[in-house]
Amino acid sequence: MASKTQKKYAYLTKTISMPDGTRKYIRGKTQEELDEKVLQVQILVKAGVDVCSEETFGHFAQMWFDIYKKPYLREKSQDAIKYVLNHQILPQLGDCRLQDISPMQIQALMAGLAGKSNSLQSKVLIHLRSIFTVAMENGLVAKSPVSCMLKAGGKRAEEKTALTPEESRLLLERVSDTRARTFLLIALHTGMRRGEIIGLMWDDIDFQEKVIRVRHNAIIKEKKTTISNDLKTKAGRRDIPISEELELWLAERKSKARSKFVFTMKDGKPMTQSSYKSMWRYIEKELPNTHISAHILRHTYITRMFEAGLDIKEIQYLAGHSSVDMTLRVYTHYDQRSRKAKTAEKVREALRT
Repeated sequence: MASKTQKKYAYLTKTISMPDGTRKYIRGKTQEELDEKVLQVQILVKAGVDVCSEETFGHFAQMWFDIYKKPYLREKSQDAIKYVLNHQILPQLGDCRLQDISPMQIQALMAGLAGKSNSLQSKVLIHLRSIFTVAMENGLVAKSPVSCMLKAGGKRAEEKTALTPEESRLLLERVSDTRARTFLLIALHTGMRRGEIIGLMWDDIDFQEKVIRVRHNAIIKEKKTTISNDLKTKAGRRDIPISEELELWLAERKSKARSKFVFTMKDGKPMTQSSYKSMWRYIEKELPNTHISAHILRHTYITRMFEAGLDIKEIQYLAGHSSVDMTLRVYTHYDQRSRKAKTAEKVREALRT
């Protein structure tokens, strides 16, 4: 069997002096190829790009996280970014030289996420764009390979629907466990976030003024929960009026409390993630045909406030939203459902007439 002979090339070489005095060697198979590569390098150098850099995407992404993200984000937000980097981005790009990553590689990475959620795809694109923007600012790439035309696909998360007053009443009637009922009452009557509820201390409840002063937040982990005064946003620090029903229930619980925390384990320490999940599985069994989460309970409270006629700014304060836009998004959903219901009733009334 005749062996195949490999085609040999006599490479042409040219040396270019860099701004720092070092030399870069450019090679090409033909004079035309060599001239094109030399021109590309000259353009990059003129644009301030360090063409000699061997920086990998993985190493630079770590620096980006340590310098641009970690100092400004809470631990939970840091973990969310690290998850996307470690599971979706770095396996594909981590070992690549930063300057060598092409738009086609980014497109291939996103194509591989076609079956993932819209939320995950959006996060991948956001982080990629941020990393390459910083790389451009630091002269490591001339242009981002993440096209501005690239959009996240995937299935969008289902719209969170508030419980009806009847569903809320039914849930509270069915849940007999003291700790679970306490969580539900606080969530439905104050709209507090999950971390704010788990981090609640008895000293935060002012029974004389009949308000809960939101001052603590729980960072919930599998084996340990940390309580701090680092709230999700500055707007999270607020005083929420409590209903008579919630006041009476909490007063009774406080009379039997042995810990400074409202939600505790048997040893008096704050509730852990596994304990929380166990409590929530119990709650979900009580309304098996209704999707329930801590966020939906919060959404339900905000919806009740709109139905009661409170204005946007009042509800923004009570919800602890950092911007009125967040409150308006909830209002838009509420208003659309309300309008549809009113329209349907008008149609039925017209046909009855």
